[in-house]
Amino acid sequence: MKRFSIAALLLGSALFAAQGMMSSFNDFDADGNGKVTQTEFENAQQANMAKQAESGKMMRNAGNAPAFGDIDTDKDGFIDATEFKNHQQMRMQDRPGGMGQGMKCGAGKCGGGTPQSR
Repeated sequence: MKRFSIAALLLGSALFAAQGMMSSFNDFDADGNGKVTQTEFENAQQANMAKQAESGKMMRNAGNAPAFGDIDTDKDGFIDATEFKNHQQMRMQDRPGGMGQGMKCGAGKCGGGTPQSR
């Protein structure tokens, strides 16, 4: 059951990453051992920021990037898949509109108002 949960978590994170929404756990776990060290974390953060800069995207809120200790909630010196997922969920909920804001479109409800008001 635990393996299924981790597999589902990784798949979900990969889907977010593929959509350009957030990095996946695998992006940070460079050696694939299921744990992210502080060095892996910092290297992945730097690589993500460089990628964003190269693509010409604005670097707003770069100073608000989470610190390793913010995600390593059990303070064991590693970030596991559960800690990573929990942190991503918390960040999504803290975004304006909350998690899944874009997912509420449909039946004429995208963009606010009613179909008649647009």
